[in-house]
Amino acid sequence: MSADTTGGHPPAALRTEWIIELQQSYFSATGVQLLATVVIGVLVILAMKFGRRLETLVDHRYGRNVGEASRVIWLLAVVATGVYSLSIVWHVTYFIDIVFRTLAIDRWTAVQQFMTIAIVLVAYLLIRFANRSIDQLQRTSSLTKHQSEVAYHVSDIGIALGTMTLVLTLWGVDLTNIFIGAGAITAIVGLAARETLAAVLAGFILLFSRPFRVGDWIEVKDHSGIVKDVTIFNTKIQTFSDEHVLVPNDIITESDLTNLSRNDQLRVEVEVGIDYETDVHYAREVVVEAVEDLDSIRSSPDPHVIAKRFADSSILLEVRVWIGEPTMRRRWNARTDAIEAIKDAFDREGITIPYPQRVQSARGDGFDVGVPSTDETTAVSVGNE
Repeated sequence: MSADTTGGHPPAALRTEWIIELQQSYFSATGVQLLATVVIGVLVILAMKFGRRLETLVDHRYGRNVGEASRVIWLLAVVATGVYSLSIVWHVTYFIDIVFRTLAIDRWTAVQQFMTIAIVLVAYLLIRFANRSIDQLQRTSSLTKHQSEVAYHVSDIGIALGTMTLVLTLWGVDLTNIFIGAGAITAIVGLAARETLAAVLAGFILLFSRPFRVGDWIEVKDHSGIVKDVTIFNTKIQTFSDEHVLVPNDIITESDLTNLSRNDQLRVEVEVGIDYETDVHYAREVVVEAVEDLDSIRSSPDPHVIAKRFADSSILLEVRVWIGEPTMRRRWNARTDAIEAIKDAFDREGITIPYPQRVQSARGDGFDVGVPSTDETTAVSVGNE
């Protein structure tokens, strides 16, 4: 076909004598060309599937990164071979010649291109290796889910920026102006999104300080609940009223934070008043005996009762008990069980829980508050008329 001669002559390595004979002998009819195209397509598909098996074999022997690299190289070779085979079948090897002429470069440019491809490939493998290392740390509970997400972004962005810097330096690009422009853009963005940047910075602070994890019960800024998720910008809390609250991370770092799940136990206080005529020491013993065997309360530390203060109508006792694996439901259950047990014990022992009352008494001799008689009332009424 004349198509071989248009656009220039292909290099001898691409169109040798035996390739010319092959084209003239077997690929001169359209039907044969179509059949050969189908065969090449099937072979390419089978070769791609073999690439997966090759990756698995290399992965088991040399590691996953090497396995992925081998599969990428194999796929590139398969695609190049398939394109070249189709160009032979359809007598268009001149197209490859045009591509080669277009890509004709000097040795230094070729080295730059080769180094650029190598740097990008190494950066890709580094990103995959870093992400797998983070996944491994998360599986061993060394990192939380939030920390893993932040670590993904930090490692990927860091590797990408480093790769970009190396490539630009390799091609002789002056990075001074780029850094100056980036600094100006950063200043503008910082002024326009101060709160967002503060939340992001607070997210990194939470990453390294680790004051709580997902599933912990915390109290912060008038909110109390279970941590459901932590992102770079905010923390999601599910309150005990089944409300989902998003608290910005900068609010968390600036406020007092209480983690009620960190120590795996929590003290619960219950106050009860006793009559002033009651023996305080005896009442304390009764309370301890009433709560020490409750299932909702831990046996260690032991329940403790103190005389807290003199109230208006009673002596106020404070009962201190502990619960394990703290949750709001366990605290409610422990408080309810303690109150019921103390009430039953006081009823058995005849200990009175007094109502608020006031005692009135006159100073010195006092004075009488008389009730007007009937005659005085009548006289007042006549006078008013």
